[in-house]
Amino acid sequence: MAVDSRGEVVTEVGTRPGLGARDIVVGYGKNAPILDGLSLDVLTGELTVIVGPNACGKSTLLRSLARVLDVRSGVVELDGSSVADMNQKALARRLGLLAQSSLAPGDMLVEDLVARGRYPYQSLLRQWSREDDEALARAMEDAGVASLVGRRVGELSGGQRQRVWIAMALAQSTEILLLDEPTTYLDLNHQLEVLRLAERLQRAGTTVVAVLHDLHLAFRYATHLVFMKDGQILAQGEPAQVVTPELVERVFAVPCRIIEDPETGAPLVIPRR
Repeated sequence: MAVDSRGEVVTEVGTRPGLGARDIVVGYGKNAPILDGLSLDVLTGELTVIVGPNACGKSTLLRSLARVLDVRSGVVELDGSSVADMNQKALARRLGLLAQSSLAPGDMLVEDLVARGRYPYQSLLRQWSREDDEALARAMEDAGVASLVGRRVGELSGGQRQRVWIAMALAQSTEILLLDEPTTYLDLNHQLEVLRLAERLQRAGTTVVAVLHDLHLAFRYATHLVFMKDGQILAQGEPAQVVTPELVERVFAVPCRIIEDPETGAPLVIPRR
């Protein structure tokens, strides 16, 4: 057991449960790093929402956690093991990512795209099964796209297509789900449906991490908030404890006051004129 200078217990690197980043440096090509020495523990069983201004590194962080982007230095760990050393399918059975911009052939059937979420479970010794059928049907129902069976992806609206991608991520049946702006292209009703689904998943035991731009929705649904700016984490914690006018102005350059949401009691940002 390690103890820091304040006398608090610290879990040593390589022994932490769950998903986490340790001093990661991440960038694109030879450009300056987007994340430079960032560390984050993803809290198991929580609905963590990451907020921050555009281009602050939120999506880069999620893609690094999912091993879509390699880290230049530092390490991303899952239960104390580096994800870089894990078998790709084994990792995909535990951790799913809904990317911000996803593409699929326009002539692909909706159900065929969602079925791609079951790819990590297929092998020469294990072909498509009743379990896969059930996972596929459940994911399409939960994402509200069961009625789109038989439709082609190219025929769908932006909002419908986004919900199909969410269904594919759900079909992966992972214990950790990373959602990069899952409410993009969705009207308010479907935004609320997606976030209520994320809430249900979290309450059922799934660890969910989402990037959101709408602070009202972020503060309402998060059990844990992470504020980012310029590739760094400035603050994190429970919404009611961490959200202050000073922090919101520091992160977003918007003077404001914070009131209590009359419906949920969550913090509500009121910009000043």
